[in-house]
Amino acid sequence: MKANTPSLILYFSACILTVLFNLLGQESFVLYTKSIVVPSIFIYYLTTNNYKIDLIKAGIFLFSFIGDVFILMNYNDSETGSVLSFLIVYMLLIVHLFQSLKKIKFDRIAILSLLIVIIVLVILSITILSLQFEKMKTDFSVIVIYSIVLSALICMSVVNYVAKGTFVFLNLLLMSIFFMFSDIFYVLNGFYLSLSVFSLIEMATQVISYFFMVNYFIANDKFINKLNNN
Repeated sequence: MKANTPSLILYFSACILTVLFNLLGQESFVLYTKSIVVPSIFIYYLTTNNYKIDLIKAGIFLFSFIGDVFILMNYNDSETGSVLSFLIVYMLLIVHLFQSLKKIKFDRIAILSLLIVIIVLVILSITILSLQFEKMKTDFSVIVIYSIVLSALICMSVVNYVAKGTFVFLNLLLMSIFFMFSDIFYVLNGFYLSLSVFSLIEMATQVISYFFMVNYFIANDKFINKLNNN
């Protein structure tokens, strides 16, 4: 058995149990299982990458865990704490992606894809933000900034995938899409219309998004190491 196998098994077990307990309405069990998700996938990344990690990736894992803890503890300020934590995660991912974006040559397909994505995201953001979220405590300006940052991350992911079309950036694209769906259904379920199916989609997409994020990190690290060795 490889050194990273136990942590990967623990991660998928935690994901399955989190979704299952959420479906059954067992919130106390969700608290335990979901709190294992980020630490287990973090350990998987460390063992796979020979225990090497930079500060940006460490910050991404740290604030992902903090954001999850805020949601799970459900304090008065949990909502704002969670929003700010994941905002930092998205900003760190953008910083991480900035170097790869500078190397991209924007052809017509990349520009057209980017324009389509921007139009779709603008329409989607305006639609979501125009809903009446009476229960939301976070300042609306923070939510707008959060939407802009997430949209920028998605645009960068799309451009990278269209320009390079590799397995590395496929994982990045899937990660961004799952982030988007997780946030949309979190907002809809928590502040607009509480439905079990919304909660299920939000929970499932969030825990699985970490797998694509780590797959991207691992594949990208291997690609960079290969370039450096040549």
